[in-house]
Amino acid sequence: MKKLLVFFIISFALALLNGYFFNFLNDTYFHFDVNQNRNKNISKEELNFIAIFIAPFLETFLFQYLPYLVLSKWMRIRNRVLCIIIMSIIFASMHYYNGLYIVMTFFGGIILNNLYIYYFRHAHAYSFMLTVFFHGLFNLYGFLFIM
Repeated sequence: MKKLLVFFIISFALALLNGYFFNFLNDTYFHFDVNQNRNKNISKEELNFIAIFIAPFLETFLFQYLPYLVLSKWMRIRNRVLCIIIMSIIFASMHYYNGLYIVMTFFGGIILNNLYIYYFRHAHAYSFMLTVFFHGLFNLYGFLFIM
């Protein structure tokens, strides 16, 4: 249990560094408006709710659970690094707000996918929900302190 918690904390710290680094790059050099493509019919509060509670569940299912199932069980890919990279490419490709965001979510996907696979191997019964919790917590942190 202690190893799982330490891995969670280290992964979260890396995710925060990833977010701050790419936010710094955006603020300093690129100046992309993160709300540029936001649907105007959705309030900021509704968007926050979706990003913190709905999206992490759906994205964990679509970008961690299903790809890992396909890659490891059906395609029998045993190389975890290859699985993590493929899953991260899929994850990043669905976050196409701008080029910088794609790169940021690729590295964020590496962290999430590594976390999912680590928990899948060490705490299989909780891997899905722990990844959902991690993703939601990261999105909450982003809305509270970065956006």
